[in-house]
This record gives sequence, structure tokens and C-alpha cells, in this order.
Amino acid sequence: MIKAESIDFYYGEYHALKNISMQMEPNTVTALIGPSGCGKSTFLRLFNRMNDLIEGTRLEGKCWVDGVDIYDKSVDVDELRKRVGMVFQKPTPFPKSIFENVAYGLRVNGIKDKKFIAQRVEESLRGAALWDEVKDKLKKSAYELSGGQQQRLCIARSLAISPSVLLMDEPASALDPISTSKIEELIYSLKEHYTIVIVTHNMQQASRVSDKTGFFMLGELIEYNDTKKIFLNPAMEETQNYITGRFG
Repeated sequence: MIKAESIDFYYGEYHALKNISMQMEPNTVTALIGPSGCGKSTFLRLFNRMNDLIEGTRLEGKCWVDGVDIYDKSVDVDELRKRVGMVFQKPTPFPKSIFENVAYGLRVNGIKDKKFIAQRVEESLRGAALWDEVKDKLKKSAYELSGGQQQRLCIARSLAISPSVLLMDEPASALDPISTSKIEELIYSLKEHYTIVIVTHNMQQASRVSDKTGFFMLGELIEYNDTKKIFLNPAMEETQNYITGRFG
């Protein structure tokens, strides 16, 4: 389970997130939607402490992952990032072979058992619906893959270290429609094993893949509910206006 309580977040003097509270249940997909600059990516990055890397930021409130207050001083951030995988907007394969891209996290964490690594690489590629396409070319460069395959490789890389949460920041926005469809099918199947939070500008994508949707505007969470309710019968006029294309 992921939970945010009374979150206020600042970039210097800029108040980027304003009093946000929401809870995401295990084995669900939560979509975060809203116009550019509304705070949804900033909110997403709270849960693996990626915002820590930006100078001058400040957080008020609490964030929990699996019952742990992840901003407590006792939390090991490297350990947190093993449990909370991240997939970015553009595919970010390493300049290594397909196999070594997926094995990277295991090796960094000190795992040397070749048989175990090979098994996890295969399991992760299968989990990312990529195994059948790459099983005969694992030693080839990841750069030889198409954009859609590279993104699924990055998902496999995240899966290899057995996270409980997957954060996805517009994972299909740089891809063609066929690759986007494969990523969406993958997201839907992965929720059986992971809790997934996805930022997307694509309304149809949010409605297809998510169980719950949060609508952000100007740093505030305007509405958060079952996806069907958000898209068919939103409670707030701002949500209705955004979903119907009147702004954003």
C-alpha cells in the first residue's frame, strides 16, 4: 500500500504540491492525470525520493510505502529504491547487452550467482512480455531494440530486483500506437504482482489501464476516485472540464 498524508512540497519558494492526501491499494493501477505543470510527476517522484536529488526542495507531510514512513531518517534510500521501481518517459537502456541491462540491478546489489541471475533475467523479460522477442539475442546491444522494446526492457530491469511498487512517468508517450498498446497490456497484467502508479496525459490510456484516477490541477488534488466514476460521473466541475477537453 502507498499513502500520502497532508503533503506540501516546495521547489525553493514555489509551492508545487498543496495539502495532498491519497491512498493507493495493493495490486491496483492508479493513474495521475492533469495539465502540464500541475504537480503529478512531482507527486509520483515522492515515492522513491527522486525529488531528493533536486537542490532546494522541501517536503511537509508524510509518505508511506508498505507501512514505512519513507522520509524517516532511519530509511535507507537505496533500499527504498529497490522496492520502488521507476520507469521514465523515454526508454533509458544502458549501453550494454540486453542481458546485462536486466542483470544490472542484481549485480549492483552484490548478487554473483550466475544461475540465479540468468533465471531472474528470464523471469523479468517474461514479466515484461519481451522474452520471446529477445531470447535469441541476449548478447546484442539494447540499442538495437525498437523504442517500444527498449521501454519494456526498462520495465524488465525494474522487475529484476523484485520491487513491490512500480512508478511510471508517461511510459508510452514517446512510443507508436502498437508499442503503446503492448505497454498498456503489460501494465494491466503486472498489477497482479505489483502496485502501479502511472502519470499520463492520455485520457484514453488512463481509462483503459487504471483502477483509480487522481486529477491534479495547479498543485492540488481536485478529485480522486474509481476510474469509471472519474470519467463517467466526476464530482467536480474542473474534472469534467478537463476530461471533456474544455481546458488542458
